[in-house]
Amino acid sequence: MGLPAASKAIIALQDPTATARQELQRAAREIRTQVQRELQEQARANAQLPPAATPPTPPIPPGVIVSPMEGEHQVYVGGTGFPVNSGNEIPPQAVDMAMGFFFTVVAIIIGLPIARAFARRMDRKAVAPQIPQEVTQQLNHLAQAVDAIALEVERISEGQRFTTRLLSEQREAAQHALPTGSDR
Repeated sequence: MGLPAASKAIIALQDPTATARQELQRAAREIRTQVQRELQEQARANAQLPPAATPPTPPIPPGVIVSPMEGEHQVYVGGTGFPVNSGNEIPPQAVDMAMGFFFTVVAIIIGLPIARAFARRMDRKAVAPQIPQEVTQQLNHLAQAVDAIALEVERISEGQRFTTRLLSEQREAAQHALPTGSDR
């Protein structure tokens, strides 16, 4: 009865007429009552089952603290804070520490050669690149040209100093040779 009601509900969603809406509401009521019936039947079935038998708990000696942890009980003796192993169980903390140690060793074994190779590659890239021979020749020629220009500029400036000194000497000689206004 649940399947035809659901198919009618799908049809009602596609057809928005008043009768389709009524059909959709009726199908929803049927599904609701069916779910309620199933829940009531499951509740009755669970109520009829006998309770599960629990083993009797042994008495706890004085000075022992029992603490629940992850669904199990761990026993702490004398308030020391250290759990007591009841058997040959490995504590989960020891397993975590061992796994961390081995992962660290593996990371070092794999990572160290990779780091060295990366460092060597970086060192090789740091070497100055080779300059082509023709560029080196052009730079040498340019340096020679700059030196030649510097020599020529020095010669020109020496010539200007010489000319300036000659002119100043001629002016001084002319001033001494001319009579002053009081000599006249």
